[in-house]
Amino acid sequence: KWATWASPFYPGFTLMFHKVLDKVLNGPTFRDLRATDANMYLVLTLHSFNRGHPMVPQSKPCEDAVTIAAGKRLGLVSWTRFKPHEKFHLSEYMQAFVEGLGYQLKTYGMMDGRKLVRYQCVVVRQQWDELRTSFLEAFQVQKAAYRRANGGTAAPTLAEGAAPRFVLRDVSCSAQQSGIKTIVRKTFVELDELPNDSAACLKRSNSVGEVLAYCV
Repeated sequence: KWATWASPFYPGFTLMFHKVLDKVLNGPTFRDLRATDANMYLVLTLHSFNRGHPMVPQSKPCEDAVTIAAGKRLGLVSWTRFKPHEKFHLSEYMQAFVEGLGYQLKTYGMMDGRKLVRYQCVVVRQQWDELRTSFLEAFQVQKAAYRRANGGTAAPTLAEGAAPRFVLRDVSCSAQQSGIKTIVRKTFVELDELPNDSAACLKRSNSVGEVLAYCV
């Protein structure tokens, strides 16, 4: 607890602390660190795979493998679909694909503490640059395998440097797990058949797209 006689000095101390902090955080050192951090990671996005999960190199024979003669030069003749009965996550797919090429790549499904959508992941830019050429060359063979497996001309494409898209926090997940029906009306979510011992909750999005809960 501060002594009463020190009260007149509070504003001066606060202003001095603010000026010092502003000078440090906005100085050249921290500016360079922020610039380095911004370029350290790269967001990857997978598009056009609505006809099934993309393919991965297959080293061992299997019944559902697809053979692509054009991949013989790379040693990538046999391909199979990646985890066809599980939810797709690009971070897992990229790791499996790169491992099939004999490389290692760290991938992340979160960025700045927030979860990315399943068709996006983050990689370390330096690691990606080192194996990018080999990956893209193999990914072209993957496209041929995808078309062979599904027919048609559509095939997955990988975009680099897209803006991250985050999963909205769903505060009603516990209500949905308990069998409560949710009805979406514009930006609100109404809970139907709410038990008597539960609080009535409304959910809406704020100006930055985050989901907020209001309980009464």
